[in-house]
Amino acid sequence: MAGLFGKRLLLGVLAAGAMVLARAENLVVFGDDSYAPVVFMREGKPAGILVRILERAEALTGDHYDIRLSPWKRAYELAARGEGGVMGVSFNHDRARIFDFSKPVYDDDIQVVTLADKTFAFSQLSDLKGKLIGGVHGASYGDAVDAAIAKGLISIERDVGQGGRLRKLLAGRLDAAFIGNGSVGLETAIASEPMLRANREQFAVLPKPLTVDPLHLAFAKSMDKAAAIARFDAAVEKLRKSGELQRLQQALN
Repeated sequence: MAGLFGKRLLLGVLAAGAMVLARAENLVVFGDDSYAPVVFMREGKPAGILVRILERAEALTGDHYDIRLSPWKRAYELAARGEGGVMGVSFNHDRARIFDFSKPVYDDDIQVVTLADKTFAFSQLSDLKGKLIGGVHGASYGDAVDAAIAKGLISIERDVGQGGRLRKLLAGRLDAAFIGNGSVGLETAIASEPMLRANREQFAVLPKPLTVDPLHLAFAKSMDKAAAIARFDAAVEKLRKSGELQRLQQALN
């Protein structure tokens, strides 16, 4: 009897394993190559908080994530065409017509950075009127901020990276810069270039963040990856419950 039960148990385990292998997919996932420490290239390889989460989730989903990083605008456009998924993407209602989104993976504090001798009061979006703000090509800062930009309430000059944005701010070409991942993102961007490090004391973060922006993994609806997203969500929830997700989010590269 015990032998028969053991065989049935073994067969069940093998069947479950076969089901995982059968559903496993190789999924191309695009992302930003210069958004440290969230996602970026380091020594020619993808690195950052979101990369670590995807790598850890592989063991739980049975899927393999083929991570390919490039400037954000290109990464987003490739994903929108259905050539792969995209990590680190913000939700808004326009994007919801194109993409299926995972549950939030990481909360990104978007800060307003100025020069230390040119700070200004900021408590609402109208306080940014008349100022030229640096932001990234193809980025969404949430429906409210995006609407303010579309209406001309906020004037934004787009670029491809936070380091270059800070250089323009330092040169007086911008009134402020949107910098992601709060103080950690600012310090990481400053540390990336000798000129910025030499002028660290000239930068200031305004007390109120622009927004707290939840980041997601998403696939174009045309790719029909709802099942893969569900597997990823389940893996992230396991990491969250174990406390490992918080450790992955807080660890610095």
